[in-house]
Amino acid sequence: MTTSPVFLGIDVGGSHTTVVVGDHNAQVVARADGPGSAMRPGGAEASAAVIADVARRAAAAADAAMVGAAGAGREQEQRELSAALIAAQVARRVRVAGDSEVGLAAAFGDGSGILLNAGTGSIAFARSPDARLHRAGGYGWQLGDEGGGYWLGRRALAAAARATDDPDESSTLLERLLVALGLRHLDDLIRWTATATPAQVASLAPHVLNAAREGEVVAQRAVGDAAGELARLVEVLARHFPGAEPIAVATAGGLLRTGSPLLKALHDVLATIVPRARLKDGPVDAPAGAVRLAAQLL
Repeated sequence: MTTSPVFLGIDVGGSHTTVVVGDHNAQVVARADGPGSAMRPGGAEASAAVIADVARRAAAAADAAMVGAAGAGREQEQRELSAALIAAQVARRVRVAGDSEVGLAAAFGDGSGILLNAGTGSIAFARSPDARLHRAGGYGWQLGDEGGGYWLGRRALAAAARATDDPDESSTLLERLLVALGLRHLDDLIRWTATATPAQVASLAPHVLNAAREGEVVAQRAVGDAAGELARLVEVLARHFPGAEPIAVATAGGLLRTGSPLLKALHDVLATIVPRARLKDGPVDAPAGAVRLAAQLL
């Protein structure tokens, strides 16, 4: 008896990993989430171990898997991660690509447009009308990632500290962060920051968004500044779209989900600095797009 093929679409990021299972028609039938597993130099086996654990919770085995991985933009990293995933028996056939290729395919198919991603970091990709690929941002928390989760979390920590020193900088962010982290005093927060990883700092960003949604002025200011930084990435890539035609812009990443105050602020800023931009409804489901690409591997 012949069994129907099973496909995996895998989205690998710095703060989370998502695996979706597709049936023989590449329709999503299951989904599992886990911790981040972005590629680091020489870290293919470590990334593969996390991905394999998440994949096994979604499906016992697969015929083909398409992986869009942050940190896997070069062929060497792609080959290393692909080999490690095959060795871990995630799927019989595996293709690894940078998250740009998978994200653009999920958002626009073969068409042109700009994909803006704001998660732990921030980056934008574009496929211009001449089919060339372009990028802006995505240089990591040390060099940039403005408007991303680490950037917002860092802004919140700085605002909390300033509010302690200056009554004119009154903010509820310190109290909110202490509650979120299970801490009691600013000194506890200082000790926490001394060992916090970029992903842990980025995990504070949702609390900034919640505060902004509830009218916290300092949080709203930070969200507005983040929207400006993200809009500038779109502005840079819009130069590759000649003429006056509208430019399709899709969003991805945990900070730009439907209902996010950052998404609303982004919409307002784009209307001013990139009036040709047209935001697509809803975030891009990159792993679902990866499933369709996985089906093409057989």
